[in-house]
Amino acid sequence: MHLHIPESLLDKIIEENCIKVDLTELVFKEENVRVYKTKVDFPAEVYSVDTLESRSIACRPEIVGEKFLELNRRAAIKALKALFSIIEVQEPIVLLHILRASKGYMVHEALKHLGKSFAEAYVRVKYEEGSFRDHVERKPKVVYRDYSSVPRSNIALLLADTVATGLSAVEALKDFVSRSSSTVSQLVLYGFISEKGAKKIVEYAKEVGVEEIYVFALQDLTPLAYNNYDMPLYGPDESWWSERHELKCLGAVVDIEVLREMLPYYAPGADQPGDWSERQPRLFNGYDYEPGDIKGHLEKSLHMLEKLLEISRKASWFTKEIEEIYKERMKCIRDVLRTI
Repeated sequence: MHLHIPESLLDKIIEENCIKVDLTELVFKEENVRVYKTKVDFPAEVYSVDTLESRSIACRPEIVGEKFLELNRRAAIKALKALFSIIEVQEPIVLLHILRASKGYMVHEALKHLGKSFAEAYVRVKYEEGSFRDHVERKPKVVYRDYSSVPRSNIALLLADTVATGLSAVEALKDFVSRSSSTVSQLVLYGFISEKGAKKIVEYAKEVGVEEIYVFALQDLTPLAYNNYDMPLYGPDESWWSERHELKCLGAVVDIEVLREMLPYYAPGADQPGDWSERQPRLFNGYDYEPGDIKGHLEKSLHMLEKLLEISRKASWFTKEIEEIYKERMKCIRDVLRTI
């Protein structure tokens, strides 16, 4: 299904959701990959990376399992190829895996594909209680680490992860900086990343003397919902509605062309990365592999879309086209659930 979104509706969606479409500049373009320099008010070079694959992942919560990993692999190859042409990444490269979720970004496979030598480090950060869609007042804590392959030198640290509040990544970085034998001179963030989380990580990295910081956010620099978890492209904040019964709409920092191409497929208010861990078929926890809860992710996504559809009906920008997008996403999730 490909819906046509009229320009008048596009304009209304941008205005009513406060989507920031005037802060990007195209700096790299090849077939099926575009990179935009993004203006922010913190000391880092921030880019948003648009690929066909990451666009699909952001818009389609029904993409799970091996297909999810394969799309991430393809997206990472394209994105990292662009990354290495835009910035000069120093050797040696250390890829810091924040377990369990971050390996799903498939950056390790992309680095191998591009012929880059790199070391791998592992850290697991857990919230003290279960944290699905709720990072409010929960404290992250390091429960596992393995820095045995990290060289004793200046390094470029590449961190691929979903960054919502940034608390987990900061905790991981604190642990790495204090316990590894290396000095981080460059930090590169890659993944679905909120503006709030990126700022927090950049501020910490500057505090500990990291000289160069680069952020490569997939698709857009996201807003962060009231629950400090959901990272929508635009649309109603479901957690705010549940708490206050008030309609509050959020909007990302995104290029107008990327927004235009995502709109026909994206259900407003949906969390773009979704439950990243549970979309994966297998998860390395530091000791062994465990399966992701794919069915749980799909059922939660379906329930959330049902709620978001009802909330969105109250918005001035709600139209029959928007309703069709919700119905298509819900149909696709149900189709996948029937196969599990």
